Amino acid sequence: MRKNNIDSMWTKGLSLMCVVNFLLYASVFMVIGALPLVKAEVVVRVIPFFLLGGLLAGPFHAYLADTFRRKHVLLWALAGIGLTMATATYIREAWYVWVALLQGVCLALAIGAGTTISIDITLSGHRTSGNMLFASCGRIGMVAGMVAGVWMWSHYSLTYLTYLSAACGGLALVLAALVYVSFRAPIGVSLCSADRFWLPRAWVPALNMAILAYALGVGGVSLMERVGVDSFVWVLPLLPIPALTPMVVKMFVKLSHHCQRATGNMTFNLAVDFGFLAGVWTACYMETASPMLIDAAALMEGTLALALLMYVFVTRIYYKRKRVR
Repeated sequence: MRKNNIDSMWTKGLSLMCVVNFLLYASVFMVIGALPLVKAEVVVRVIPFFLLGGLLAGPFHAYLADTFRRKHVLLWALAGIGLTMATATYIREAWYVWVALLQGVCLALAIGAGTTISIDITLSGHRTSGNMLFASCGRIGMVAGMVAGVWMWSHYSLTYLTYLSAACGGLALVLAALVYVSFRAPIGVSLCSADRFWLPRAWVPALNMAILAYALGVGGVSLMERVGVDSFVWVLPLLPIPALTPMVVKMFVKLSHHCQRATGNMTFNLAVDFGFLAGVWTACYMETASPMLIDAAALMEGTLALALLMYVFVTRIYYKRKRVR
């Protein structure tokens, strides 16, 4: 029976979307993983604009997917990521912040549209399992991308790294184009809304995950700088993110009402991405700051402890009281 359930969930469309999500995160995070080693000052400048791009795009998710079809939104967002990555090394450094802003917009739109499509093409009885699988592929791609980015930078050059990143985005675009998505007539949604962007009911676990991801972002980058690129010990702080993803995504889904599943998934991604990138930014800022205000290891340990205590004494209790599925 269990095997039959897995077989009925694992369709061609969902398989393709899982690979697309893996490639999407790998494309973006292989550059983010290498940038702290190339020039920490650039990371300090561009990450706030990258995060701002994601926030600016968020309220328009539902409107764009309803007006222009969710698959078209995904394809254009993937094309934007591929093009910006391919041309990143040919623009002036002063323009990096605007490229980061555009990439943040494209990533947010691609995640939102991709999540919606992965839900729509999965049978209703298997959607929670499909959500867990789809999100896990993205988080594995995030870690794999950072590893590939560091390896590429240490053996080749940043130019080749951006080409590889663009190639991942291009392959994701091709595979996404092969996914059949049935036509759905527009239902007429408002231009700006929290739909498919932020689930207020899940703010407590979202904050908890953001704190945890922040600690892991600080720990991974600071350890990378300490042990060097030849040792992949720095990957260890990143592994809890894909490991915990299935359990946490299920929590967000169970906090969402009917037709809020995509919003719950997007809230999870928003919390993890923002928390992790804020941690990367902090680690790079601490490297450039003189004198250093606090030790990175102490900061990581403190925020990890805070995330654990919050889960035990706040999030777990909140979840049991507020879950609706």
